[in-house]
Amino acid sequence: MKSSLVAMLAIVLCTVVSPVAHADAFVEPSSGVSFDRRPSSDGKSFLCLGAGMRKYLIWKVYAMDFCVEETNMKSELDRYFAGPGKRYANLRGTTLANALGDDRSFFNYLASTAIEKRAELVFLRGSGADTVRDSFTKNLEKGLGSAEREKVAIRDFVSVIDRDVKEGDRARFVTRPGELSFTWGGNAKTLKHDGVETAFWEGYLGPDSPLPSLKEAVALGVAALRQ
Repeated sequence: MKSSLVAMLAIVLCTVVSPVAHADAFVEPSSGVSFDRRPSSDGKSFLCLGAGMRKYLIWKVYAMDFCVEETNMKSELDRYFAGPGKRYANLRGTTLANALGDDRSFFNYLASTAIEKRAELVFLRGSGADTVRDSFTKNLEKGLGSAEREKVAIRDFVSVIDRDVKEGDRARFVTRPGELSFTWGGNAKTLKHDGVETAFWEGYLGPDSPLPSLKEAVALGVAALRQ
């Protein structure tokens, strides 16, 4: 068992499980970016399970958290461990975190479960607006397809990015069944399409995720909730 993973789980236990820490921020360790542990959107409370950083070659690109609607989170996790994740039901701590982190079906379950999910993305370097729009467009087309109907809808959706990105800029995403909402500064857009929420999250939690550290953090966060 890796000592670093044990240490990370101890930190996660303090920030996820402790009633005092529920109101506090937590820090993505590679970037030093601070996120709210319990953010809210549209009057709903979310609990963040972890955060990771996207790195390209030597450059830190962005940090991102992963949060789930707190009210329905426990029932969804109970359903997972009673069903597709039954073989993990008796595992705890880093043993559970390792098992979940290596299981593609676990992340598929998180990506597709019907509860609302939220992410905040913090840019760690500047970039042109066209570059960022193109990146989001490619990711969405990969999941939704690139037929003319999808192209038009996605083009309108990413138009929310109306200026170049600066270091420290934050974007917020909220998903619910059939919807993906994107808030950028004072602008907001919602993309409605069957399966859009699953397509969006598979881009970050799937096998080709650009943020493997996010997946590791989420597995640790779920393990901490099972203590």
